[in-house]
Amino acid sequence: MPKHIVRLVVLLAAAGVLALAVKIYLVPHSFWTYGHFRAKSVTEIASDAPVYQGARSCASCHSPEFTAWSASQHRVNCEDCHGAAGRHPQVGTLVPPANADTHQRLMDARYGLVTGKMRVPTDTVQLCTQCHAAIAGRPATQPQIAVRQHAGTQQCIACHSPHAPKIVFPPIPKAALVGSAVTGKVAAAPCAGCHGANGKSLTPEFPNLAGQQRAYLVGALEAYRTGARKAPMMNEMAASLSATDIANVAAYFSGLGRQTPTAVRLVSDAGSDKASAAACTTCHGEGGISGNRVVPNLAGQSETYLTAALEAYRIGTRQDALMSRIAHGLSAADIKQLAAYYAGLTCGGAKTSPACKAAP
Repeated sequence: MPKHIVRLVVLLAAAGVLALAVKIYLVPHSFWTYGHFRAKSVTEIASDAPVYQGARSCASCHSPEFTAWSASQHRVNCEDCHGAAGRHPQVGTLVPPANADTHQRLMDARYGLVTGKMRVPTDTVQLCTQCHAAIAGRPATQPQIAVRQHAGTQQCIACHSPHAPKIVFPPIPKAALVGSAVTGKVAAAPCAGCHGANGKSLTPEFPNLAGQQRAYLVGALEAYRTGARKAPMMNEMAASLSATDIANVAAYFSGLGRQTPTAVRLVSDAGSDKASAAACTTCHGEGGISGNRVVPNLAGQSETYLTAALEAYRIGTRQDALMSRIAHGLSAADIKQLAAYYAGLTCGGAKTSPACKAAP
């Protein structure tokens, strides 16, 4: 047999032996079970706890948040905002502890190792507008906003609980549904020293009460009477009032026409101030006349009073769950702009509003 034929046969035999060795020693045995899947990936993935585990996985440790979420219509998954629950709560390790070569490694490469706490988004405007920014074609059932006109520079969580975003106002006190304005005028006589005759304060440190929301007045006086709202002078005055007196006084002041002083513009311009007030309009109305009976009207209050009230909310000497969060994010310049804007409004421009009828 010619030498070149022998060499060819030997070369083919060597290639066959090499191929057999590769098949036996280099191809994973799982290939013959799982085909072209990588090694034992099916087994690894099947035994790996899911990275995304659903909202129910949060219920046992975060009961208050889960309860609020369950009672609301905001049924996005907790993990949409907080990240995958499969990375929580172990600290500094890959979770679940299966194998770093599974898809878990990809999750940790993307989000970083877990910290032991659920991730809390800091820029809620950027987060919430992914679903709620006004975009043509979105379903009408999904609330949509134009951010700058809706809240200015405020973060969404200043007004909304992220777990139950609908703003829930306090219930209207029963005393706001009864009361005599005639009797209330007599009971309100001691108030004139600070709040003026017919509810128009002559001292800028005190608010005007004429035309103020009746339910708000009842709630404020009750809070002063019980001490839930602190102001030594008002606490002393309200302590002498009965529930009937409060209902009558609120009926009297709310029935008076608004009397607003001529505004003195000290800062900025009306357009700039209105933009600053965008976050306030949901509760206090477009022109400072609230559409909610438990929320006060702001139009025409003195700039001095409004500045002091906002500053008190900002530093915590005056407490309200909603207002405290909003005011905390305001600068001194923001407060001055807002106070100037609302002080400069006269009946919110709504000439047909009952709050704008001529004062007796």
